Amino acid sequence: MRMHFLIIAFCSFILCSCSREENNVTVDDQTPIVSSNWEMLWSDEFDGEELDLSKWNKLSWKPGWVNNELQAYTDRDTNIFLEDGYLVIQGNIEPGYSGTDYVGNNYIADYTSGRVNTDNKFSTTYGRFDIKAKLPSGKGSWPAIWMLGESISSLGWPDCGEIDIMEHVGYDEGMIHGSIHTEEYNHMYNTQRSGSKYVDNVTDQFHVYSLEWSPFYLRYLIDDEPFFFVYNDSNGDDGKWPFNDPHYLILNLAIGGDWGGVQGISASAFPMKMYVDYVRVYKKSDDYNYVQVTFKVDMSNENVNGSGVWLSGGDLGSGQPGGIQMSLSENSNIWQTTLTLAPNASYTYKYRNGYFPNSWQGGWEDVEGNCSFGEHNNRLINIGSADTVLIAQCFGDCLTCE
Repeated sequence: MRMHFLIIAFCSFILCSCSREENNVTVDDQTPIVSSNWEMLWSDEFDGEELDLSKWNKLSWKPGWVNNELQAYTDRDTNIFLEDGYLVIQGNIEPGYSGTDYVGNNYIADYTSGRVNTDNKFSTTYGRFDIKAKLPSGKGSWPAIWMLGESISSLGWPDCGEIDIMEHVGYDEGMIHGSIHTEEYNHMYNTQRSGSKYVDNVTDQFHVYSLEWSPFYLRYLIDDEPFFFVYNDSNGDDGKWPFNDPHYLILNLAIGGDWGGVQGISASAFPMKMYVDYVRVYKKSDDYNYVQVTFKVDMSNENVNGSGVWLSGGDLGSGQPGGIQMSLSENSNIWQTTLTLAPNASYTYKYRNGYFPNSWQGGWEDVEGNCSFGEHNNRLINIGSADTVLIAQCFGDCLTCE
């Protein structure tokens, strides 16, 4: 992505035909994902004989504690263990298993599994999170790599904030999901912001699931390729962005439940195993500087919808389908917004006439020709290390308005 600024400007402003190869990279143990922009803050390589309990907690929960999941979470070495340099979280079918949860409740379960977190042992605000994992296969599996705000004990969920770096359900193998849950944006209101990407061989090969978390955005990546983006346009509203406070990490394998069990549970898939090669957390280096990009669109040839113009679509869409509101420049037909973004990166986007939060239909510009990219004809911009102001192109066109 590193290019001379003049080349970037040419690609962005003149909107030449730019291409970006789509691929699914299998990362080997010798290839680092992150660059010198990041410095190691915390990690676990799982190279010992037992899980490091100075870093992790093993949870003990009864079935149905959340999401109507069917497994009991236990701290047994049949559900959580290290093997050949990997953390293994294993789901087992154990009809009639009896146990006791962390508050002393007795239960009977037909499935057991594992859940670990770093609560009260490690939490942080902002940074980059890389988790290299191979996921279980089989209907009923529901592995997750995610984070919760430390304030959950005082504020409760979802006010504390939840960041789902990776979720996968076995009946839809290969479809990886990322999302957030907050007071304003959560699945109870069908307002959660989420994105998905299909990845080959997630149950046969390791992939690196990553999050870049800044005060300005959450950027989700798989094998260092971005697939989802949430921009902080909350204007200080904690109900929309509770992500300026420490969060801790969670790794778990659920079985069944409201999402994982939609198509039942495959008995032949047990034992289900989620392998984790490493968890690495980085902080921003002193050399890492965000860039400001000003997006502009000329609506001279359009009747503007009463809700205004929005930057949406692509990987700047801010989730399901979301959008970032633009403002009208004084005495003109130019709408613009300035975003603080990661440097040396590429982004896809569209302009949308009006806000339609529950629909992918209506208002989209129809961009074709040498400024469109991908199956949805998005615009593409490659950002270097310098602040950028884009030329105002005509809505739905590659050129300025006549």
